[in-house]
Amino acid sequence: MNQRDPNAAHERSTVIRALLMRPLLHRRGRHIRTLDLARRHQAELRAWFDHHLGWRLHVERDRLRLFKVPASTDPHGHPAPTARQCALYCLILAVLGECGKQTVLSELATKITALTGAHSRLRRFDATDHRERVDLVAMVRLLTEQGVLAAVGGESTTSRSNEKEYIAGTGDALYDVDHRTAALMLASPVPPSQADGPQALLDVGPTHAGTPEDGLRHTLMRRLVDEPVVHWDDLPSAQREVVRDHGDDLFTAVRMGLDTRVEVRAEGAAVIDEELSDIEFPKSSAASFAALAMADQLCTHIASSQPRRTFVSHTQLDDLAAQLTEQLSKLVANINGQPIDTPRVLDASLYLLSQLGLITPVRGGIQCQPALARFRAPAGQGLRPLGDDLMLFGTHDLQQPTTSEER
Repeated sequence: MNQRDPNAAHERSTVIRALLMRPLLHRRGRHIRTLDLARRHQAELRAWFDHHLGWRLHVERDRLRLFKVPASTDPHGHPAPTARQCALYCLILAVLGECGKQTVLSELATKITALTGAHSRLRRFDATDHRERVDLVAMVRLLTEQGVLAAVGGESTTSRSNEKEYIAGTGDALYDVDHRTAALMLASPVPPSQADGPQALLDVGPTHAGTPEDGLRHTLMRRLVDEPVVHWDDLPSAQREVVRDHGDDLFTAVRMGLDTRVEVRAEGAAVIDEELSDIEFPKSSAASFAALAMADQLCTHIASSQPRRTFVSHTQLDDLAAQLTEQLSKLVANINGQPIDTPRVLDASLYLLSQLGLITPVRGGIQCQPALARFRAPAGQGLRPLGDDLMLFGTHDLQQPTTSEER
């Protein structure tokens, strides 16, 4: 991507950032300018996504679609559809082709029932089951957010009421169907009917990735732009070698392409950008306050251990939670509506830290991840208030990435 024109580079970065956050954009509302910029720079943008990420960019006058294949399916603490909901999502897309310009929930249910009944390997949809209707509506709402469906009358109280009535078995809801957007929804290197299993839907073989090294580079770039933090120890040896040999080029591509900051440490790297992959620590609850305080306790414990270890045993966790409970009891009245006590503080804090990928439960205790250091309290200030923005891995000088063998 030519960076000699700062304004053009900024415009391209604007489109790249928008697509990484939302891979399907429509010419409506705040996306109008993004589509105009994408059409202006479509050749350079296609080349950037293809070269750095191995993703195909489709540009139309009214739609912009990045066929984004993630490096992993880890939701990183964000709520994700269940396996059943994912299946229904795909089934809705499959039957929409048989619908007209409008459809209703009961029609979708009938067509999905017929489709699942005709294929023995598909779990049959039962529209008489309350849980099935709840999941169907949840996926219809997701497709509405993505522009495939549009509730007639808009996202009004009435349309939501109609959906609730359908779930209760007493009503129905009407939607406009955008068939062109529906046709652009599937992003998979291989057709699902030819995939050996779910993981095969994410595998980009040599035909799509070019050389084996291209495939490794694409996987690393996908993790960098999609995940809050990439720890080198989590990577296969071949990918760590790519980081060692070509890390500077990868980090520069992310910095320049996304117009953002990449923090690189001996333990890993992360894009420091609240709009992109950076996950904000949960706020406004006693449980999140307990988790933040526990993060600080764990970091202090690790820093003081000799030799330094990132493993913390259950016994040590109990001791840390007891100390923390004494401090928290002076600041908050309860956790999740229950009185403050050590087991409750421990369970609530470890659950949130695990959801954020800051700790990993292992046999006998937990393993603390390097990114936990972001949530250390400044020296001498006690419990750190929510919302402080410390950098990942603390605030020490940057270090060059190394492989496990070199450490």
